[in-house]
Amino acid sequence: MAHYQILYLIGIPLMMAAEYRFARNERVQDRYDRWINNLSLGFINEAVLLAAPVWIPLLLIPESAPSNLHPVLAAMMAFLILDLAGYWLHRFYHQVGPLWRLHRVHHCDLELDCSTTFRHHPGEVVVSVLVISVVMATLSLTPAQVIPYVMAVKAVQLFSHSNIRLGARAESLVNRLFVTPGTHQFHHSSQQFQTDSNFGEVLTVWDRLFGTFTCPRRTPEPTAFGLDDCSAARDQRLGALLMLPLRSIGK
Repeated sequence: MAHYQILYLIGIPLMMAAEYRFARNERVQDRYDRWINNLSLGFINEAVLLAAPVWIPLLLIPESAPSNLHPVLAAMMAFLILDLAGYWLHRFYHQVGPLWRLHRVHHCDLELDCSTTFRHHPGEVVVSVLVISVVMATLSLTPAQVIPYVMAVKAVQLFSHSNIRLGARAESLVNRLFVTPGTHQFHHSSQQFQTDSNFGEVLTVWDRLFGTFTCPRRTPEPTAFGLDDCSAARDQRLGALLMLPLRSIGK
């Protein structure tokens, strides 16, 4: 297992401990049922990712050509390109009907903590891996150039979904550049006008640049999370989450 994956696994219990110490919101739902469902989706998605080297070549995606750029410069460019691609893909997940059917599994969580990081439909994982693979092949990015971004996006997503409250000054400083729990909570709000904002994966610069940034300092915090048409207890079970893309979408 890669070193960054080991560090990531170590970070999960540390983030859980931090959520108890610096909790932003009081827990209402049964945490253990949520965690079982969210982690089960995470394990399924890891299996999909492990199989990616097998099924991606079957789609005839061309291999990346060697890059002549300095490794550090190439990694920095790859970081910015992939984060910009992630921002627009995230927006498309909200704006394109079939993609939203997959992505709403992530948004129907009624609470927000680090386990929400793993709550994605396997179909969404497949789409995201395909898009990243196409971007890599088109721009001749190598795995070595992409790894720093993969490490960053995993760390920031775990942090930004956590139920942690930063101090006002720290929140203001960090979210000038990076996505924080204070900024990302608006993206999971039950109010659509807030959900359709703060799409950034690692950097907040894209939301600021394209006018989709909701500033925590100027906006009251969300009063609830999740989707109204998926709020029943039966909708939160693992089987229901896997079948959710096939259900009709409420207004």
